[in-house]
Order: sequence, then structure tokens, then C-alpha cells
Amino acid sequence: MRKIWFVGAVLAATLAACDRTDVADDSQRCLAAQEAEAKIAACTAAAQNESLAPQQRSVAYSTRGEAQEDTGDVTAALRDYGSAIDLDGENSAALIGRGRILLASGQLDAAEPAARRAIELSQAGEAYLILGQIQVRRGEFSEAISSFNSALDHEPRSAVALAGRARAKQRLNDLEGAANDYDQAIRTDGNLAEARAGRCWLDLNEKREFDRARQDADAAVAADPRNVEGQLCRGVLQLREGQWADAKASFEAALAVESGNPIALFGRGIARRRSGDSAGTEDMNQARDFDGHIGEQFDDFGVRTY
Repeated sequence: MRKIWFVGAVLAATLAACDRTDVADDSQRCLAAQEAEAKIAACTAAAQNESLAPQQRSVAYSTRGEAQEDTGDVTAALRDYGSAIDLDGENSAALIGRGRILLASGQLDAAEPAARRAIELSQAGEAYLILGQIQVRRGEFSEAISSFNSALDHEPRSAVALAGRARAKQRLNDLEGAANDYDQAIRTDGNLAEARAGRCWLDLNEKREFDRARQDADAAVAADPRNVEGQLCRGVLQLREGQWADAKASFEAALAVESGNPIALFGRGIARRRSGDSAGTEDMNQARDFDGHIGEQFDDFGVRTY
């Protein structure tokens, strides 16, 4: 999915609104460049060209920020988005880019104002998407559904928005609605780890379609090995199937991302004990320190703990 659905229109409108009779070559090259390295170089020249209007330089910074983000340099991208906002506080593309990076780093309180300001300015679909993801993480599930609905009004086939709405519906016990959204998200993007992992857990918790759940877990992990929910769901299913070594590996992958995850600790403990390593009890006891009801959860999963 393109990160910023409306960025081309925003950039073109900004330049069209400029009073200059001819568009500076630097700005033209910044907008026209296709490859990331070429775009970064061209937009650097435009951003540093003080003869351009502040809005033009702001667009150059936000365009370079997107290119930096595409190359994986999120620190540089965040810096560029900040420079763009300093020059033009109404640059929606920069606000959304900033919100997206802050959300990914878990800085929800910092990401929210950027998303809300972008919504005020442009009603952008991705801004609603960012806000919905923030609300899901905060447990504001009804509000999240409203935000994802708005995102889907702009991009009806957004797999990310569908998966986010499914997760919110699942937490509100609208299981049929969640299942429908997960199915639609996966039909749209079969490699979306969030959708695959979410449907895996839905099937596991509702004790249905275990074969499909395992396929979804494998697909989620293949798409994103750092997807904790996918690793956890796969690990639980592997325990159910008596695959102790594989389950241990899945839970360890989850623990590499979230070291105190009680499901991963308890699951690894079971896998270790069932494969003859009595030290697995230490994992299980540590998991109980985080969640006193963790054993009951594994009973509900259909896993024999001893």
C-alpha cells in the first residue's frame, strides 16, 4: 500500500499555488525523481534553496522524508517531516509521515496530535488509519472502529484498515464482524501479517478451523518474523500438535521482541518441560508473575501443560 495516498495531489497543488511564473528546476526534479536516491538528492537541493517559497521547501522536505522512510532511515525521515512542518504547519503529508513513524515506535501521545491535525486539514484516509491504530492500542475500541470506517471511506480496500477494524470488533466480542473483516483483508492482501495473525487467534479462541489457523500463523510469520501475535498463535498450535522444538522456537522469536510476554514464557516453559527440560518450570513461574491466570488460558487453548 502506498504510504501517503494523496501525496501527489498535495505536492502538485502546492506548486500550482505558487506565485512564481515558472517552477524552479530544483522543485521540478524533486517531484519528478522516481528512485529513492535520486529523489533524496533532488529534494535536498530544493529544500536548501532559500529562493524558493517556504511552502515549496516544506514540500521538498516531506518528499525527501518519504524517500528516506522508503530506504528504512526513519530517523532521517522523522527529521525531514519535522523540518517540513516547521516551514509549513499545514503540510498534511509531513504530519502523516510524522504520525506514522511515531506510531511505529510506540509513541502514541506524540503521534495522535499529528494525525488529528492532518484530519482537520485534509480528512486524509491514512490519518484516520493512524488514529484508529492508536485507539486500538489504548483499548478505545468503539472509537477505533469509527476511525477505521472513515479510513475505509477513503480507501475501501485498505487491508490494514480492515484488519484494524476486525481487531477492534473482536475485542468488543463482535466475532462475526471480525471474521468478515479479517477474511476481506486477507483476500485483499494475503501477506498482511496483522490480518493473518488476527484470524489465527480468532479461530483458535473459538476452537474452529485449526488447519486454517495454522496456515494463517505460518503466513503471518513468513510475512513478518517479528509479528508477535503470529509467533504466539503458531507456538500454541505447535504445542497442541506436540511439536515441542518448533513451539519453543516460535515462543523464543516472540520473546526476542517482547521479553516479558506471559504467553510466550508459559508456552516456552511447556515446550521445554514436555521435551525433558525441567528448567521449563522457571519460565512458567515467571509467566505466572506477569499473569496469574495464564495456566487457565492454555487450558482454554486445548494445551496440556504437564
